[in-house]
Amino acid sequence: MGSYSSKISKTTHLFRISKDSGIRMLYKYLRCVVLAFALLPIAANAQDVLATATPDELVRSLNPATAQREKIRGLKIVATNGPEKVNSYGDKLTATVNLAVTFEFASAVLTPEAQELLDSVGEALKSRDLATYRFLIGGHTDATGSNDANLQLSRARAASTTRYLVERQRVDPRRLVIRAFGETALLFPQTPEDGRNRRVEISTLK
Repeated sequence: MGSYSSKISKTTHLFRISKDSGIRMLYKYLRCVVLAFALLPIAANAQDVLATATPDELVRSLNPATAQREKIRGLKIVATNGPEKVNSYGDKLTATVNLAVTFEFASAVLTPEAQELLDSVGEALKSRDLATYRFLIGGHTDATGSNDANLQLSRARAASTTRYLVERQRVDPRRLVIRAFGETALLFPQTPEDGRNRRVEISTLK
């Protein structure tokens, strides 16, 4: 009887250990899943709009020959080995970088930070690897304000960006095409008033 009770006790003990281990493993698994989903928006958002970039990073990301295989931090790249992206103007794009080019409040006046970022853009566009390409300079806003006002503001900001690249960086104006999108191409449509929707898009034209 004692031996039988001992076997039952041992079996019960092993079952509890097994059960506890299973619960711990399940808990760890669920915790990893929760953490993974919690981190996904951060990772995705961090790669959508770029506040800083070196000329070399921009060259590799805007060059159709390398953009597809480059995974440069923070750059939103359009795949080049599949069907090209066509925007609302009918432009065919082979690569795109979204830049956090900032302006003075409700104006098209570039901030010093924006000028520094555009200096890198200018150096990239003048590089030997990109010398044969033309580029779209697209202005975007968030959804704050009226559609007409946002369209006009995005056009003014795209023009200001282009003017800086031409006058300060000596980029050939024939290589640059200005486009205004206003709030029609939000990067974060779920949060239309998100400031990250305000950006300048640099795209390589096919």
